[in-house]
Amino acid sequence: MACRFRTLMLLVVLLPLVLAGCGGGDRPVGNFADGSDQEPVQGDWLIVSLSSEADTMNQLISSSQSSQTIFYGSLGSFVGEWLLGYDTETWRSEKPLLAESYPEISDDNLTYTYTLREGVRWHDGESFTSDDVEFSAKAMMVPFVDAAPWRGYFSDLANVEVEGREVRLIVSQPFWLNDSILSSLPILPKHIYDPEGVLDAFSLPDILSPAARDNETLREFGATFNSHPANRQPIGTGPYRFESWESGSQITLVRNDDYWGEPANLERIVFRFITDSTAALISLKSGDTDFYPRMTPIQWVQQTSGADFESQFAKESYTIPQINFIAWNPMRPFFADRRVRRAMTMLIPRQQIVDSLRFGLAEVAVSSFNPSAPDFNPNIDPYPYDPERAVALLEEVGWTDHDGDGIRDKDGVKFSFEFLGYTGSQYMEQLLPILRDELGKVGIEMTERRVEFNIMSDSTRDKRFDAMSMNWVSDLLSDPRQIWHSSSAENRGSNFVSFRNPEADRLIEEARLEFDPERRRELYWRFQEILHEEQPYTFMMYPREAGAYHRRFQNTELLPARPGYDLTTWFVPVASQRYVAGPQ
Repeated sequence: MACRFRTLMLLVVLLPLVLAGCGGGDRPVGNFADGSDQEPVQGDWLIVSLSSEADTMNQLISSSQSSQTIFYGSLGSFVGEWLLGYDTETWRSEKPLLAESYPEISDDNLTYTYTLREGVRWHDGESFTSDDVEFSAKAMMVPFVDAAPWRGYFSDLANVEVEGREVRLIVSQPFWLNDSILSSLPILPKHIYDPEGVLDAFSLPDILSPAARDNETLREFGATFNSHPANRQPIGTGPYRFESWESGSQITLVRNDDYWGEPANLERIVFRFITDSTAALISLKSGDTDFYPRMTPIQWVQQTSGADFESQFAKESYTIPQINFIAWNPMRPFFADRRVRRAMTMLIPRQQIVDSLRFGLAEVAVSSFNPSAPDFNPNIDPYPYDPERAVALLEEVGWTDHDGDGIRDKDGVKFSFEFLGYTGSQYMEQLLPILRDELGKVGIEMTERRVEFNIMSDSTRDKRFDAMSMNWVSDLLSDPRQIWHSSSAENRGSNFVSFRNPEADRLIEEARLEFDPERRRELYWRFQEILHEEQPYTFMMYPREAGAYHRRFQNTELLPARPGYDLTTWFVPVASQRYVAGPQ
């Protein structure tokens, strides 16, 4: 899903990212697993376990957190790169990457002029130029390209102009996050995706016009782009190069020794797809993997302690801005009324779930804003677990057991719905029996269907579900438009619950134009109150992550930015390196 609400998930759907990264510059030392303080050296491999496979490596059309993790890392400079990355001291998009410096911004806040870095090359040796930026902006906006979340995120982008190394990104209206959004534009190699220059015949305003939806050339371009071979063999400009993708198994990256900035340390990084959490922990303990970044709470508390484990592995818990939720599809008769959605929230013992399933590695959520975010509304109290009040709301709407079969019904429709989950999630295994039992007590029948994550992602974007659970991951500074504005409910956008509220739309739009932080906070506080009243989601919890890695790795600082770690800084002292000429 992404953007300044780019998004990770415990079950991960992803929004366009706006956490850009830093590639180059001084590397920190210290913060090592063994407490030592050595200078970074090159060499060795790192094998990381991921809980789901990437859907595609084309970041304009991906909806997978695994894909983003592999392509951009935590700070936007890994295989691919953004124009600007985060300065990890200010956590604003100010660190030069493909752009030499922060953009020049016009007085009316409508034109952002970037000067591109000289000497940058794509991994195939071709020069990176302003044409690549122009092409990527155009491709993103082609209506037949499967990039609806990005189009929602860049909805104000009106034109792009290039001249030499200068790129001017022109927006239709001011927005307080435009500098971060524009700086995180996913940039693809034009010579790979459009060698014939198909999009050269179109300006960005042409592509944005209503006539574009009837243009056969753009339709053909979209079909080719969405299925391009490079979507599985990506080419970037970053410190790691794509080497191979073994479907169902792993993706391998190798260090880019021709990188324009400071080279990374590790020679090779392998992302291994292990969907089962038990298998992931076994793989770590046996030495088949080195880093298990998202262990389950019970693994954190009970299964990774003792002298033997602690002598080999370091454990850390860490926070990234994310929220776990249950989404109710209001197009289904069960969830059309907000009183029913409130009742569903009050039927779920969220604090009990946090305590028993997460072992305290979470807190009950109240809105889509993270509690650490400056615009979080602290005055909203979570709905309590209150089955009695929930039943009263259900009956107020008309959901009663008219025929005496033990299941509530209304207008001849049984309150019997399907919960969509993905395979391999221990959280789902534990959560769904609790939901089924609690709902069954009050006459609501819940069945469940488990599918692979990518199938679940497609079903969600196509609104083919009754209820489902995922995590969004955002930035601390975020814009709710991508997920909550009514315009994002169309064309497989991130508003997959079809939330439509005129006041919420107005608040989102006004907040985007408000540069005064205090006034903007007032608008976002009211917006969060509307979400609380409407309950399009049951906001379950703000999870805290937990991971473990082999102690030979150093410089392993974990970050408050998804996925929570910057692997370009990790290294292994020469004497501890395991993979020298290959696996030993």
